Amino acid sequence: MPKTLKDLLLALINATLLLIALCLFLGVKVVNRANDISATFASNLIRLEPLKDEVAAARSEIAALRTDVAGLRTATGEAAATTASGIQTRMDTLNAQLAGIQTTVQEVRDLPYDLTEHAIQTAADEVTQRIGDRRPPPAGN
Repeated sequence: MPKTLKDLLLALINATLLLIALCLFLGVKVVNRANDISATFASNLIRLEPLKDEVAAARSEIAALRTDVAGLRTATGEAAATTASGIQTRMDTLNAQLAGIQTTVQEVRDLPYDLTEHAIQTAADEVTQRIGDRRPPPAGN
């Protein structure tokens, strides 16, 4: 009887150590996944630099448009038509820049949601797969 109790105690300790090792392993996997996600976030924040440059270019284009509009007020005849044509060209350029800025802002706004959704789905799939791998086969097979 004492040998059986000793064997049961050793089996209990062994199972506990295995569970602790499994928890540590899964903890390391979670930390690595979190590091990967934070690295992805950091790389996506770099995408904001071109946006800053696009906004600066749009601001300078708006300043140039203001100058042209002020010149249009004082111009007459052919000079007014030339200035109006220049304004139209700059407005088209500005419109294209604003469309690019809007697209970039939409991508940046969607990134946190997409990254979080992907991380949650990947982690859930991985946990489900690991649980399925460790589950004993059904009785009768």
